[in-house]
Amino acid sequence: MDTLRTLADHSIRRVLGAIALAIALVMAGLAARPLLALQSGALMTAAVWLGLWGAALRAPYQDPRQSLVWRRLNAMAGQGMRHLRSLEGRRQLAAILAERLMWHADRTALVAAGLGLITLLGFAIQLIAE
Repeated sequence: MDTLRTLADHSIRRVLGAIALAIALVMAGLAARPLLALQSGALMTAAVWLGLWGAALRAPYQDPRQSLVWRRLNAMAGQGMRHLRSLEGRRQLAAILAERLMWHADRTALVAAGLGLITLLGFAIQLIAE
């Protein structure tokens, strides 16, 4: 179980790392307008949250053999992963993927909410200063 969770986490974090880099680059490109950079970062992070949430809801109904985790498991085939080839094993893997996707979605929602809150505070300070 721990190996499956670890592989699922690595696969999800690899994709999220690339997405976070893209969001950070967009925000850096908008550095001349900090509130716009924060607002766009919050909106893009919220879109990532929505995508993770949708993937987590869809994961139990999809065949996990199409996932990145399955490909990595095939590379480790000699380490006791043969039981996952059965229907019950695939259901177990799908449940773990759904759980880990939802865990990452929760953390992404916190980041999006934090960026949104900072943006709102920035707009409030800007309105007070005017």
